[in-house]
Amino acid sequence: MMSEQTKPPYVLGIDAGTVAVKAGLFDLSGNLVASGSRDYPTYFPRPGWAEQDPAEWWAGLAGAVRDCVAAAGVDPSQIIGMSADATTCTLIPMRADGTELRRCFLWMDVRAVDQANRVFASGHPALQYCLAGVNAEWMPPKMLWFKENEPDLYAQMDVLLEYTDWIAYRLTGRFTLNISTTSHRWFYHAPSDGWPSDFFRQIGLDDLEAKLPADVLGIGEVVGPLAEDVAAELGLPAGIPVATGGGDAFIGLLGQGVTSPGDMGVIMGTSNVLSALAADEFHFPGIFGSFPEALIPGLNLVEAGQVSTGSILSWFKNNFAGGVEAEAEAQGLSVYQLLDEEAAEVPPGSQGLIVLDYFQGNRTPHTDSFARGAVWGLSLQSTRAHVFRALMEGIAYGMRDILDTFSRHDFNVERIIASGGATHSPLFMQIYADVLGKTLYTTKEAEASLLGSAIVAAVGAGAYPGLVEASRGMVTISGQYDPDPGRHEAYDFYARKYQETYPRLRELMRAMSEHVAG
Repeated sequence: MMSEQTKPPYVLGIDAGTVAVKAGLFDLSGNLVASGSRDYPTYFPRPGWAEQDPAEWWAGLAGAVRDCVAAAGVDPSQIIGMSADATTCTLIPMRADGTELRRCFLWMDVRAVDQANRVFASGHPALQYCLAGVNAEWMPPKMLWFKENEPDLYAQMDVLLEYTDWIAYRLTGRFTLNISTTSHRWFYHAPSDGWPSDFFRQIGLDDLEAKLPADVLGIGEVVGPLAEDVAAELGLPAGIPVATGGGDAFIGLLGQGVTSPGDMGVIMGTSNVLSALAADEFHFPGIFGSFPEALIPGLNLVEAGQVSTGSILSWFKNNFAGGVEAEAEAQGLSVYQLLDEEAAEVPPGSQGLIVLDYFQGNRTPHTDSFARGAVWGLSLQSTRAHVFRALMEGIAYGMRDILDTFSRHDFNVERIIASGGATHSPLFMQIYADVLGKTLYTTKEAEASLLGSAIVAAVGAGAYPGLVEASRGMVTISGQYDPDPGRHEAYDFYARKYQETYPRLRELMRAMSEHVAG
């Protein structure tokens, strides 16, 4: 139902995440008119592998858009622009006619560990973005694995796209890439005229550049008009300008109001992505970046991330919280609300439990695809509540480890703006604030990436002159969580023990990961 506060014209944002695709209709003040969402599955053929089916993406996207437009009850002719973001390093090998050659390599797929190590061992200057190591999630290792293990399909590949650019192609019929994901994950460097051709040749991907679309577009640049046949399927008028989007977490920065140096945005979902803007390009171990021109022209994007965050809580709920559904329903609560209530009764530190949140490896500060999760300190007094709280605390310790790495290299974050699933849990947000010793701010619109895509759509439609102006005009800060000094002091001991855990277990985890992978 349309809010009385909203008024035309409208812009449509699409956020294609790990478990679902969402569509949201916004006015030009950033007010959500209506939304739609459809789930799709992930396939895990082997440990460390993760794939999705583009046909299921499209069915979900079309359904989500139709649901959104129907729920809004607005005249579709009042929609002046649209854009989409998606998970990064979710790669789709294709033929020139648009046929997908296989299920995509999802971002969390880490099968290319050996290839990532060989890419890093090349020592090429392009590796300045990732001085601690190349993550197996990134494009070059995945494509090297593809070339070496599925050579017939690789040879048939005419075009390689990101999920974001695949959506743009399906909407417009034009093959393009975007500067966000190509800079973050593909080693594209705008100040050096783009692709590192000699790097690709050195690592064994000499034929890859010919398979990449020629046009790398800036965020908000128009890919093309919405095609007629697609418009009919989505219930939209043909010709709507489709603006270039980018990686979900980075487009989410715009939806959080992060447009200036000193601010850091955190997208809290299946994984946590921490991103900040800097005036100058710099590089040091334990971060990704900085990436010039990767979001806002003239600024550099600095990135860090935790691979497994919300997914760990979902894993616990699905596998170790039997009977909670009925109990929660009887109390009129969601399962997570009931687990939160129980965990709130446990003191900081969960009476000696430490969780290492590396269930699918570590992005930063260690960049280790062999790393895996760990829980230690268990005793017979440990209850469901202790473990659930320890999971949240372990995730917060992981973020603190990242911020400590920033600080050691004189890159200081002044303000943290959080969005995503965790912001719906006051307990989790307070744990973050207490562990970090910093205030966390939240936005009126919790779906930052969805709003971010709408902001990009508004720029593509010409409603705002640029991304900074659109973000400032469409984002509202609505809440904050301040750290408690006593709890912050109490957490110091546990945070240090968390940071000591990985170095002590690293070789054991590597041996186990290699053994399981065969």
